[in-house]
Amino acid sequence: MMQSQQPIPELQQEQEEQGIDLRYFFFNYVLRYWYLYIISLALALIVAYYYTWYVTPIYRASATVMVKQPKSSTDAADILKQLDDFTTDRNIQNEIEVLRSRGLIMKTVKDLNFDISYYLKGFVKTSERYNDAPFRFRPDTLNYFAYSTPVHIRILNDAKFEFGYFDPREEKEITGTYRFGEKITNRIGVFSLEKMDFFNNTAFNNPKFEKRNYILRFNNPERLVDQYQSALEVAIPNKQSSILRLSLENAVPDKAVDFLGKLIEVWLQSNIEDKNELARNSLNFIDEQLAIITRDLNEVEGEYEKFRSEKGITDVQTEAQSYLESAKYYDSRISEIDLKLSFLNYLENYVRQEKDLKGLSPASIGIDDALLLKLITQLNDLENQRSLLSTSATSDNPRMIELNLAIQNTKTDLLENIKSIRAGLKASQSEATTQLSRVEGKIRLLPGSQRVIVNIERQRDVKAALYTYLMQKRAETAIILASTISDNKLIDRPSAGLTPVRPVKMQIYAIAILLGLLLPVAFTYLRDALNDKIQDRVSLERSTSIPMLGIVGLSDITTEMIVREKPKGYIAEAFRSIRTNLQYFNPDRKKCFTVLVTSSIPAEGKSFCALNLATIIAMSGKRTILVGMDLRKPKSPERMELNSNVGVSNFLIGAVELKEVIQKSGVENLDIVLSGPKPPNPSELLMSDRMDVLFDFLEANYDYVVVDSPPIGLLTDAMLLSQRAMATIYVVRQNTTRKHHLEVINKLYKDGRIRNLSIILNAVKAGSRPYGYGYGYGYGYGYGYGYGSGYGYMDEDDQPKKRRFLRKKEKKNPDESAS
Repeated sequence: MMQSQQPIPELQQEQEEQGIDLRYFFFNYVLRYWYLYIISLALALIVAYYYTWYVTPIYRASATVMVKQPKSSTDAADILKQLDDFTTDRNIQNEIEVLRSRGLIMKTVKDLNFDISYYLKGFVKTSERYNDAPFRFRPDTLNYFAYSTPVHIRILNDAKFEFGYFDPREEKEITGTYRFGEKITNRIGVFSLEKMDFFNNTAFNNPKFEKRNYILRFNNPERLVDQYQSALEVAIPNKQSSILRLSLENAVPDKAVDFLGKLIEVWLQSNIEDKNELARNSLNFIDEQLAIITRDLNEVEGEYEKFRSEKGITDVQTEAQSYLESAKYYDSRISEIDLKLSFLNYLENYVRQEKDLKGLSPASIGIDDALLLKLITQLNDLENQRSLLSTSATSDNPRMIELNLAIQNTKTDLLENIKSIRAGLKASQSEATTQLSRVEGKIRLLPGSQRVIVNIERQRDVKAALYTYLMQKRAETAIILASTISDNKLIDRPSAGLTPVRPVKMQIYAIAILLGLLLPVAFTYLRDALNDKIQDRVSLERSTSIPMLGIVGLSDITTEMIVREKPKGYIAEAFRSIRTNLQYFNPDRKKCFTVLVTSSIPAEGKSFCALNLATIIAMSGKRTILVGMDLRKPKSPERMELNSNVGVSNFLIGAVELKEVIQKSGVENLDIVLSGPKPPNPSELLMSDRMDVLFDFLEANYDYVVVDSPPIGLLTDAMLLSQRAMATIYVVRQNTTRKHHLEVINKLYKDGRIRNLSIILNAVKAGSRPYGYGYGYGYGYGYGYGYGSGYGYMDEDDQPKKRRFLRKKEKKNPDESAS
């Protein structure tokens, strides 16, 4: 049958109080373990300090460059505008790939000798040195073995040093003493150590000079390129501009600055070299043609002089001169066309043989076809993109396939354009040849000597004009070669910040402080989460919904009836509060009120609570009797002159009369009935008719009956007794009662099988937990009478062997002697 449960207004209000979690967190996780926070913060800050000191700081160096975007022009009147190929029309993305290309980085690290790293070996950490090492390693030859073996250098004085390395082949350290500048030959290679100018005897003997032990590491060039290629960042700060920002992080800021400076220098120089290569190829072609023209011109000059001297001819007649001028014009025209056709053949062979066209300039020999110039520029750009992509992609890459197709289509268009230009030139050549044939016909009508001299002069003048034309083109190309500058420009020189980018000290210290605060919280939370015992009021309220009647603290006073010995103490006040709260279960004050006090297991202080509760009620003037109903483990309070040989068990078996078992406690209005000798059948006695006689008598003669029952979690005795009680008090002891012990009482409470059930939290240490006894009373309980340590409700022979084996013996102490 479901029993009614009357609420306790004051306790109900406390349980529903809002904002308790924040206060609980502060007192439970902060105030209670304040020393852990101090220790944790101190350790975290110490670790952070040594971390920032030990970890090698990383600095960032940066520089900015501008990529010029040249304007295309096909104006044949100005050779500087015609030579579009002297300025490479690359887009920004291409320049980024060029800057990060392996070839450029490889040349940079080789020029800076980054393949050798110098490290100063300290007492605690080893740090890289860049320009301040007192020596330089000068290799003549370096064996591959060196790349996997660090070398140890110990400076002995300003003239000698000790050189050592571990040889895995001989499985020992190879060492030797040498002089600076001495040639050394071993498995590392052939080399010498050159002393720097600033390092001398004075510097070595300086007490502050501690740079004596060094480690040399020889970096594999390919791995070194990989390292710098991955570390180098090239970004576009503004999408609307052609500015690039280069940045590099390194433990040595000067090294990062030098790398960026040399990289930009190599990049700018490579741009100039590309343009110079174009000019040089044009010069080579012009020089080849000049050599041929010069040879022909010399032959014609010799023939001309010889003929004049033999025939005595001093000048050409007027008519012959006219024919000569016409023939010279057409001869010159045909020669120019032949030169252009020769270049087209030269260009066509380059295209068909898959050669690079970036060194060829049609404008240098007078071919100013706009489409031809555009196609050559386009082809150069596509091949440049393919070259860059090939460093990171395979031939089956979609982008590579797309570029190959575009290159092939451009070459096809270029060959068609060459064919078209050649056809036009041949048509012009054919017309010039026809006109020349007419002039030659007229020349043939001249007298013999005049005809010969005209032909010789004609050839001489044509060769001379062509020679002059080529010399002019050569001079123009040479001027461009001498005045070539890069299309790109350095804007901000490389520089490194004074503050490392990592570790950031403030960030490290902030993390340390955060961890220093979180670790104690995590520790205490985990400790509480793994602790199955009731630790405080909050953990109790989270484990049960049964209303709390009161909280009793822990005391070092050894007396059992503490409310009588210390009537003004905090323990007495706690029991007065419990006495007051009990009134809510007894609205009809005229009737006798029976209270049952129980717990889950022994050693939780139920007997102590029952004794002091009965005492504090009696002190209020109410006739009160304490009845010990724990027939299985009878025990009488210490320091009280009571006869433990007579009690409830004697009455229930009919051995004595009821009045014989009632004893005076020494406290006014308080009588006590002890359990008596242990009977063989406790449960049967509790169900006997004499139990009705007992309680009828007690209820008729007393205002309050306080029953000290066996634990409800172990036996059925407490359930039998609870049927006679108007209220049941369940005693929970701090750090003794386990949370799973509450499962039984929670089930009984939920099913309504116990009338007016409430809880007392007992043995709460003063100030140990928030919302516990430390807030109200600050003292603890003394020692009541009860069962002592251990459970003791079953005979040893009746207990399971495994349970008996696992059960720990608890050393009896004053605190646990009361239950």
